[in-house]
Parts: sequence; structure tokens; C-alpha cells
Amino acid sequence: MGNEFEILSKIRSGAISEQELVEIYDRKRDSYNILCHLVQHPRFPERFSLNIIADLFPMDLVRVIKNTRTRPYVRKRAELEFSARYRKFSLGEKLSYLKAAPLSLLNYFIEEKEQRVISTMLHNQYCREELIFKFINRKSERYEFYQALDTGEWYKRPQIAEAISMDEQAPVKMMIKIIPYLNLKKLKAIYKRAGTHQSVKKHILDYTRKKKSNF
Repeated sequence: MGNEFEILSKIRSGAISEQELVEIYDRKRDSYNILCHLVQHPRFPERFSLNIIADLFPMDLVRVIKNTRTRPYVRKRAELEFSARYRKFSLGEKLSYLKAAPLSLLNYFIEEKEQRVISTMLHNQYCREELIFKFINRKSERYEFYQALDTGEWYKRPQIAEAISMDEQAPVKMMIKIIPYLNLKKLKAIYKRAGTHQSVKKHILDYTRKKKSNF
């Protein structure tokens, strides 16, 4: 069958049948590296992959989830396995794993409270507007989220700025920051809205005067 390097090369090449993959699995169950590659192969049977998933290290679970060649159901099981272990990870581990995590995995941690973890998620290359909207609309307290959001550029996007403007938990500092990214109609609505902080109103007036808008 060859040494481990040759087996891995054959698995990666794609020129291998399901039967050959199963034969490798039967003979090399003691090789973590080979199992990790087998589980990501699109022709490797799910019934065997699911047994392997439970024994993978967290970062390898992330790799399985990110690999679009992996069977969808196997990727989903890897997400569930990772999320089940998540609370036991140290802060450093969470930062490391979520820095590399794809969007599908980030979605599991919308209720995260730790600002540094949220910041890592927002700066993740796979982060998208849909994730930001979920943070804004989450049921739990959002102070730490807004602290993290303040460290990046997401709030400058008009659609996100508008979503923030409708959140009663949005801090005054953030409300002031999004003013330049809202249209005049939205600024008027915020200004007239009951409960809008006087500081926010003042900044809206100052901004519109500088822009010479018909406020």
C-alpha cells in the first residue's frame, strides 16, 4: 500500500475509489494524519467519517469545515462537534481557532460575551455583513459587541450603520460615529425619535450644517 507519504499523496490526488479509501481506513486506523485526510475526501463514506470527527483536534475540525470538498453532512457534524467543545477552550484557544474559522462556524457564536473573541470574529477574513446583523439583533446584551465593532470599519457600511441606528442598545459613541454614513431621511428620523440622546442630536445638527443639508 506504500508508506504514509505515498498514501497521503494518493488521497490528495483524487484519483482513488471509495473502495480504496475504505481499505486505507481499515489498515491505517492508527494514523491520525491519514484519518484526518480521509474524512475530508468527498468519496470517503460518511459512516466512517462520523467516527473520526469525534477524535479530531479542534484546529483540524476547523480545516474539515473549511474544506469545500468535504461532504456537507460531515462538515456540519464537524461544526457541531466544535461548538460542543467550545466552552472548554481557553481564551487563547478561542482566539486562535476563530481567527481561522469560516463564516458557517462563526455563526454558532453570536452570543459570545468576551470582547476579544468578538473582535477576532469581526476581523476574521470570512466575516460578512450577515454576521454583523446577527450580532446587532441578538437577544443578549450587546455592549461588548459594540466595543469590538468600534475597533474596525464595519460600522461605516451604510446598511450596517442603518441597522445600528435602530438598535436601542447602541451606545451614544457608536450612534455619533455612524452619522456620516446615514442618509438625511434616516438622520431626521433619529433626531425626532423619543429617547435619542441630546449629544447625538447635537452631532446630527452639526453634521448637517457642515454639509449644508436642508435639515
